[in-house]
Amino acid sequence: MIPDNNKALDLLNCYVKEQSNLDHNLIVGYGMLGIAKYLEKDETEQNYWFVAGVLHDIDIEEYGDCIEKHCIIGEEILEKEGLSKNLIDDIKSHNDVLNIERNSEIRYALWAVDALSGIIRAYVLMRPDKDVKKAELKSIKKKIKDKSFAQNVSREQIKSCEENLKITLDDFVDSVLKEVKENISFN
Repeated sequence: MIPDNNKALDLLNCYVKEQSNLDHNLIVGYGMLGIAKYLEKDETEQNYWFVAGVLHDIDIEEYGDCIEKHCIIGEEILEKEGLSKNLIDDIKSHNDVLNIERNSEIRYALWAVDALSGIIRAYVLMRPDKDVKKAELKSIKKKIKDKSFAQNVSREQIKSCEENLKITLDDFVDSVLKEVKENISFN
C-alpha cells in the first residue's frame, strides 16, 4: 500500500512526537514534493515522493544512537502498517550504513533533501522570528557555503543533486524551499 498524504501524516504523528523530529520529517516530505514537481512527476508520483520523505525517519525516536538500526526499525513499523516493499526500500536507501544502492531519482533526491533539511531548519531556528516563509534562496545558499554553520550537514550530499538529478543547486534549493514555505510553520 502507498498511503495518501493525509494517512502518511497520521502515521508520522503516531510514531514521532518530538517537534524537532516532526519538523525534520515534514521538511523532507515537502522538499521531496517540491523536487517531484520540479521534475514534472505526475500526481501519483508526487504523492509517493511526499510519503517517502514524510516517513523516511519514522523510527527516529526508536533507534537511539545506533545508526545501524535506523531504517531497519522503520522497515518493521512500515511493514506492520502495510506499506509497499518498494516504498520501504526507497526509504531505506537514505541510510548510508545499510549500503542500499541509490539507483533512481527518488533515492538520490531523498538523500540530498535529507541533508538540505538540516540547513533549512537550522537557518529558520536562528532567525529571531523563526519564520520559514521569510527564508530566501540566497540566505540558504550562503549557509550551505558556510562550513561552520550546521557543521554535521554534508554539503556534498546536498550538492549531489547536480550530478545525480541533473538539477542545479539553485533550482534544487529553490524547489525544496518553495514547497516548505507553502506548507510548514515552525513554532
